[in-house]
Amino acid sequence: MVIFLSVFITKITYGSGKIYGKSQTISKEYKKYETCRLKKVEVNLKDGKKDGYKCIYKRQLKGKDVTVMQPLPQCQVSFKCKREDQK
Repeated sequence: MVIFLSVFITKITYGSGKIYGKSQTISKEYKKYETCRLKKVEVNLKDGKKDGYKCIYKRQLKGKDVTVMQPLPQCQVSFKCKREDQK
């Protein structure tokens, strides 16, 4: 009896699974991110007057540099930025 039950239970556990309906994860578009690291800090001049600072970041992959404007010269070392579309 024990052998019969063990054979029956193992056949149930090895059965193939089915997905009914459309998969929710395949249809979604995921936003991809990459690491942007601080390249340099520049003073932003507007009409000859100082108007904050530019934190310029270099992308981990190829692409244009990312510029962040802020009032203080303290920039974070790195952050996750959205990946540019590679064509």
